[in-house]
Amino acid sequence: MLLQPFKRRPFYKALLLPGIVLLLTLSCGKSEPSKGSAKQEPISQVLAVQENVAYEKPDSVLTEKEKEKVEELDSPAAVEPSLQPQTAEKAADAGQQTSMQADAALAEAMRLATLNVPPPVISGPAPGVYLSSVTVTISTTIKEAKIVYSLDGSNPDPKNSKHYTAPITLSESTLVKAIAYVPGGRTSGMAQSEYGIAEICVAAGGTGDGRRRQPMGDLRAAISKADSLGIALVKLGNSGELRGSYELKAAVSLSGGWNKDFSFQEKKPTVIKGDDQDSSSKKAPAFALKVSGSKVDGKVRLDRLDLRGGEATYSAGLLVIDGASPTITNIVASGGDSSYGYGAAVINNAAPDFKYSSLSGGLGASSYGLSVDSARATVAYSFLLAGSGMVSGNGLSATDAKIKLSSSVAAGNSANVSYGVALYNCKEARLESSTIVGGSGRDAAGIFISVSNPQIENCIISSTGSQKSYGIIANYGNSAPDKLAYTIFLGSSGGLYYDADSRTAYTNIDSSGAITMADGKSLARPATEHCAKAGFSLDATNGYRTPSSSGMPAAKVLGGEAATDILGIARSQPWTIGAYQ
Repeated sequence: MLLQPFKRRPFYKALLLPGIVLLLTLSCGKSEPSKGSAKQEPISQVLAVQENVAYEKPDSVLTEKEKEKVEELDSPAAVEPSLQPQTAEKAADAGQQTSMQADAALAEAMRLATLNVPPPVISGPAPGVYLSSVTVTISTTIKEAKIVYSLDGSNPDPKNSKHYTAPITLSESTLVKAIAYVPGGRTSGMAQSEYGIAEICVAAGGTGDGRRRQPMGDLRAAISKADSLGIALVKLGNSGELRGSYELKAAVSLSGGWNKDFSFQEKKPTVIKGDDQDSSSKKAPAFALKVSGSKVDGKVRLDRLDLRGGEATYSAGLLVIDGASPTITNIVASGGDSSYGYGAAVINNAAPDFKYSSLSGGLGASSYGLSVDSARATVAYSFLLAGSGMVSGNGLSATDAKIKLSSSVAAGNSANVSYGVALYNCKEARLESSTIVGGSGRDAAGIFISVSNPQIENCIISSTGSQKSYGIIANYGNSAPDKLAYTIFLGSSGGLYYDADSRTAYTNIDSSGAITMADGKSLARPATEHCAKAGFSLDATNGYRTPSSSGMPAAKVLGGEAATDILGIARSQPWTIGAYQ
């Protein structure tokens, strides 16, 4: 037999060989070779020239080239992938798996795109007012969702807002807003919670619990709530007017002028209009705000308030009484329609500190910017104005009091009797770097002292009374300043200084700056120094500002609150006399 047993034969070659042999056999049996044809080759030789069956020749008769061909054909790499059943099966499985994965990814994307995302949940203390910081957490029931939030009142969004990763501690009043979203999918609605920290907010018409966006409308209730919680600040919005007479006895500051959402303080103050009152007295006037008791100490602040006394016999915008000693800044206060009106009345051992304020006697027949009785008061950078009273009107009136007035204006009015400053039995008083203006009525003086011994330095003293007009009147009872220096006198046609005990008017100033009589006799007490007369006038419409061309001599350098003028400008060399730099 010419064919050798199969060796190293792939399955497809085993099938191919019998087919070729059969075809050759049938061909030989059917036809005879033509006479001109070549001699028929043996089958073994025919097979030897077929590439795919070359190894059917015995190895011993294969040429070297044919042996190399056999090796190449027997190599696994020569088998086409499509003819390898296992490899094709794996490819089919891989293709099917890829298709399944793509379908699954598409289905998941569609699920996420249509997933309903509810608003997140803000957990922690209930929204409300708290004394100190609170901690909140934010969560969502959707595991695929992420959370973003804001603390400044803005609406959070996935691109620009903070991503929630841990509990949030709020140390100041905050509105927390949060949303949840699925990347590539939907965004939830808004969740929000507001917390008031260490403050209670009040606004006219408010109905809330004291948070910034939920203010209370009742100032009495707000003060009581702050006191019970230990909160030291009540903020008052400046939209609308609070009506009523309110009393502050707790260590709670009242801060007015806040905008609608209580985020910043505006120049416009909060108006409080006091109740009308049928019965009142000098010791117990009607008021818009009454501050009383030793709990109201210097840490308690009143600021940016416009206090208007109601109609009564005695009416005050602000009443400070019974040992209270608050710090008062940037307030406007005026008495109401009354027989006696006071911008502020300080009584019975109270000791407030006024700064950057304007106090007016208002509509009283007798009106006083600031009245201090059996108490103390410190005033700086402020206006004390008599008001519209026609019987009497004083910028500052003090009895049995200790007073310090620095870098301020105290002015009378056109009443029959009007003084810029009137001191009665005041053993300690200091007036420095201030502008003190008597009235323009019948009897006027810049400063009236009775049983008092003030120190007066760096001041402008003016009076324009129609009949009696004095710079300083020293009334009976051995009254005289302890010091009178670096002071300018304006007007004062009746005399720069009038001594009621001796009925002597001192009208001149000598070259050394001492006040003298017309004949040159110097004032015995006090020994004045560096005083002068000037010819300019002061105008109420511009706040009694000193004209820039006044040409006054330099003042003495003083420290403390005198080092800054009424506008808050630090004084520089050379120093100027009066309230303004």
